[in-house]
Amino acid sequence: MSLESEVLTSISPSPSDRAQIETCSQQMLNELKNDQLVVKHDIDVMLVGSVAKGTYLQNPDIDIFLIFPENFNKQKMQDIGLKIGKKHLEQCETRYAEHPYMHGIRYGYELDIVPCYKIKSAEDLKCAVDRTPFHTRYIQSVMDVKMKDEVRLLKQFTKGIGIYGAESKIEGMSGYLIELLIVKYGSFQEVLKAAASKWKYGYAIFSKNGRKFPDDALIVYDPIDNSRNVASALSTQSFAIFICAAREYLKNPSSKFFFPKERECIEADVAKEMFLKRNTHPIIVEMNKPMLIDDNLYPQVKKTLDGLLTILKKEDVVPISYSYYITENTVQYALEIDDLLLPPLICHMGPPAWSNNVESFLEKWKTNEFKPFVKEGFWQVIIRRDIRDVPKYIQKNLKHASLGKDFRDLNGLKIHTDQEKIFDEKYMAAISAMIDKRMNWEIV
Repeated sequence: MSLESEVLTSISPSPSDRAQIETCSQQMLNELKNDQLVVKHDIDVMLVGSVAKGTYLQNPDIDIFLIFPENFNKQKMQDIGLKIGKKHLEQCETRYAEHPYMHGIRYGYELDIVPCYKIKSAEDLKCAVDRTPFHTRYIQSVMDVKMKDEVRLLKQFTKGIGIYGAESKIEGMSGYLIELLIVKYGSFQEVLKAAASKWKYGYAIFSKNGRKFPDDALIVYDPIDNSRNVASALSTQSFAIFICAAREYLKNPSSKFFFPKERECIEADVAKEMFLKRNTHPIIVEMNKPMLIDDNLYPQVKKTLDGLLTILKKEDVVPISYSYYITENTVQYALEIDDLLLPPLICHMGPPAWSNNVESFLEKWKTNEFKPFVKEGFWQVIIRRDIRDVPKYIQKNLKHASLGKDFRDLNGLKIHTDQEKIFDEKYMAAISAMIDKRMNWEIV
């Protein structure tokens, strides 16, 4: 049996699993179709997502859409959708996409009950989830049994290399994107071959001379909506990881690409030795974690990291490495820099020699220890830094950086450079994330 056949056998639902999932799905559809609110408001009920398309792995979520008449009031649609979900699901939890929907448990499976509008085409879109029924019908119409197995392989491959999911936490490949790649190339192997040999930044698939996406690493035009890039959530990093993984797998196929070993934290003594050899210094910048859902939290965490890096760059401090780690209560940013002290002097740039602001610049610095001078057309002056200590500089200036809106108050800000604190067990995950650069399939 080939490697891919073995993987497929291990990830595919068994015949009994399929039968149970189908039974659960049908029972839920029947229940919802007979619900008084559904009947009263002429709501269509539709099974969507991977279960409807037959591309699911083991233990899938079941997605059911409540499709409201197009002229239905939006707030009323949301309220009725949540009410119906609460009635039919156990352990209910309100979740949010473009609007709220209900998540819960039934018959041992996780279910989402999501309201949307009944529209004639994607051109009539009223909210993003309105596309989903079209996506389901499209995949059902173009995908055969063999292609569904190829989707499963590609899903597990992206899970293994750490880029499965379009959510902000991962910025990877959605299930629908993976399905479209199989539709385009026909098989798991052909997708990898295309990525390894043809894909470059900005590579476009299903192009119909539609809207341009100059900032996206991969462009996969939605067959049911040419104005949308299905791969818009895919970050440059995830795009690059996929290409690297495709090339490595084609050269040396291994189950590690599908089922990598768990990454463990580097031990404190090992980390200390690494920094000693590198002659560098770790810093931990820690703040309280705002109580936000992941799709709101992660963009703010990343924006705050960008703000931190920006203020350091202003002082010509470019970290050798950096990362972040999120705990239950805190966000920890780990930085590796070559010196904890900034140089005593800095060259401050002034206006060009022909500017009308020259006089005010000279007036400001006339009593400075060093006389202003002209270099390459600009007035400049050498000044002494007020703060040379990098942690103190961060402490003073981070509040002026462009941060995520829920981080701007710097709640719980702590900056650690002391080795006794930095190499405490509670920071080792952040330190490990910063210095462990192995790909998932390289973990032994």
